Amino acid sequence: TKSMINLTEDADIHLSSIITENNFKAIKLSVKGGGCSGFTYDWQPMENLETESDDIILDLDSGHLVLDGMSVLYLAGMEVDYKKDLFGHRLMVENPNVKSMCGCGESFHVEIH
Repeated sequence: TKSMINLTEDADIHLSSIITENNFKAIKLSVKGGGCSGFTYDWQPMENLETESDDIILDLDSGHLVLDGMSVLYLAGMEVDYKKDLFGHRLMVENPNVKSMCGCGESFHVEIH
């Protein structure tokens, strides 16, 4: 369900345009170990919709956002926004599960109780 994560309209449009322009079917979001704080977000284009049974598929304006089933624990409740400013543009992730984040904003630490 889309309520699992909150995707702003700007983020939806941005992800949809990447999918459309590159002829992808979806973009998969997962959490990988690594980075200076323990975990990083991993965005992967999918040329076909081969998903695992526990993956969650969200419909975008065009194509799909697939949440990795193994990562759902870390992704639940997060908000994804797309920001543009003088210094460029990027997907911004606000994640309520994150306890600390490194300065670069690329990795984070979670505590699951």
